[in-house]
Amino acid sequence: MQKQTKKIVTLLLLLCIDPLSGLFAQSISLESNTLAGTKDQLPFWLWANQLGQFDKNSSIIQNFSLNAFHAQQIGASDFSYKVGLDLDLLLADENDIRFTQLFGATSWKFLQLQIGAFPEDEVYAGLSTTNGNLATSRNARPHPRIRAGFNRFVPVLVDWFSINGFFEEGLLNDNRYVKDTHLHYGVLNLRFGKPETLQVTAGVEHLVMWWGTHPEYGELQGWEAYFSYLTAQAGSENALEFDQNNAMGNSYGTYQLTINKNWDKLNATVYISHPYEDHSGMDLVNAVDNLYGIHLSFDKENAFLQNILLEYFHTKDQSGPYHFGQNPDKDAPSRGNDDYFNHGVYRSGVTYHQMAMSSPLFAPIIIEDGISLGFENNRFTGFHIGAMGFITESFRWKGLFTYSNNYGHHDGLGGSTYDPSQKQVSALAQVSWQPPTKKLSISASVATDRGSVYDNGVSTTRLGSMVSFKYHFSK
Repeated sequence: MQKQTKKIVTLLLLLCIDPLSGLFAQSISLESNTLAGTKDQLPFWLWANQLGQFDKNSSIIQNFSLNAFHAQQIGASDFSYKVGLDLDLLLADENDIRFTQLFGATSWKFLQLQIGAFPEDEVYAGLSTTNGNLATSRNARPHPRIRAGFNRFVPVLVDWFSINGFFEEGLLNDNRYVKDTHLHYGVLNLRFGKPETLQVTAGVEHLVMWWGTHPEYGELQGWEAYFSYLTAQAGSENALEFDQNNAMGNSYGTYQLTINKNWDKLNATVYISHPYEDHSGMDLVNAVDNLYGIHLSFDKENAFLQNILLEYFHTKDQSGPYHFGQNPDKDAPSRGNDDYFNHGVYRSGVTYHQMAMSSPLFAPIIIEDGISLGFENNRFTGFHIGAMGFITESFRWKGLFTYSNNYGHHDGLGGSTYDPSQKQVSALAQVSWQPPTKKLSISASVATDRGSVYDNGVSTTRLGSMVSFKYHFSK
């Protein structure tokens, strides 16, 4: 039955190529990925940051993917549009066929409107553990949303100061604890400096889970409480008691800071992502919790080392181990135990289709009756190294290495739910080949994990591999 399904869907994908090639003349490709892992799971770097395509709990996966993209200016006007899709067939423990991406966008000058399921743009050559942002990554499948905002940084009054941002509303329509949860996402970035000098970009990103249907309380407040959700106000007398005592909905986000400098042959970026769950995080009570990174990109054709990235991450503090009246020190702030990306009402937390929408290092996800119930571990420290470059003109290499020391949660008594802490090491090595015609590319990856985070505290070594073929049909 599985072989028949594979043949039928493969035929359908091939039949789609001809009509799509007219619409998506710029880019259309067919991709095959074969993955395997030992001990009933894939190693971390075979499933993390793959737009939710691969389930880590499958030991063998066959994936076929049809990708298409087209962008075009409309005549001599200031209007343009772009459309894209990613249709995936997965043959694993549970077969699935789905649109991982399906979106359209239109722009006028510096303004843009996007509709559909689309991912965040990839930064830092795809080498970061979380695309440079602790709260929003490319780990989970894109969810349906509408985004309105700027398509680039726009100068304001002077050429050395510009702004960028957007306002977005989305729907988390997966199988989750609060069904049909809405997700608001707002971003504002301020940039100082010119490209030929030093540029400093500071921004704030705010996300709120709101509305939806709770299994116990029924339908939660919707548009009538929208302003309270967005401004993180306490709920009215019509709201849940939890929301009356706290902010409405599940608010979280990050402060983002990047410093960029260009030289003739080198581009350097230093970045910091600071998470917050409530006012204590926004007030920097948890100032030690950050993702720190540096990315170096070398402008030299076919260089052996083209990109290198270093990251250090720390989420262990979380504004202290006690929350509200639990603190035995009367003089200390009664805030703390932020419990990043988990929530008491929206219990599925910052997940979508049982994968982290935040950094994939927030893991493992607790699953009960097929529903995600947040993260078992969100307090960790560690570092990450990623690099890539050319071996020859046709052969490229890529390497990733990640170490983390994991503490679970604050236990409310000044300790940690992981005691002793659980250490985890994950690594990947990849070689890819693309001939001068650029039509075909082939890559082979090997990955390994060593640690106890994904095995209930038992230290386990896991191996895995992936072989990928990609053919470009575009002209």
